[in-house]
Amino acid sequence: MATGYPQIDIESTMVHSWRRLLIGFLFLYVIGAAVFLLAGRGGPTVSSNPINSPSGASSHEGVYRLEFTTFDGDVTSFSSFAGLPLIVNFFASWCTPCVKEMPDFEKLHTSHGEQFTILGLAVEGRRPARELVESTGVTYSVGLDENDLLIELGGFAMPTTVFISKDGQILESHSGVLDYDGLVSRLKHLFDHE
Repeated sequence: MATGYPQIDIESTMVHSWRRLLIGFLFLYVIGAAVFLLAGRGGPTVSSNPINSPSGASSHEGVYRLEFTTFDGDVTSFSSFAGLPLIVNFFASWCTPCVKEMPDFEKLHTSHGEQFTILGLAVEGRRPARELVESTGVTYSVGLDENDLLIELGGFAMPTTVFISKDGQILESHSGVLDYDGLVSRLKHLFDHE
């Protein structure tokens, strides 16, 4: 029956309004999270039991039993870094704060690299990770986190940096951006006794 009024599809209108609301909420959440991490508000997370003995490993094995994949496809463990303090930085090409801090890690590697080891682990595929490493000029050790090491080492956001003693104990897991001065300050605080 024609009434002269346009027909309104109520169901379609409700679906579109819910979609707009959901997209708006997700947009605000992403912006808020980015501001939070870029402002360096992620901060340190320190824990003693689950992180220092990942997946129930004995304290003798600790972190050194964890494995990662190199860009060449070889599987290696953290034990190859035993004897020096280790800084593990998780990164991804889609993570703008990660890309921003990589030159500071490289600067730290070239200026203080004899005192500790830096390991960058990508939480994405080999190709984008390799392209990012090449474009940023990173020369410290890098690999792929194919075993959820980010979570196992106490990370909950990107970027995350984990500071490990020469004995394999996790001293701090920091989620958020770190610049060169912040890294040097943490080194003095965490590794002075090393």
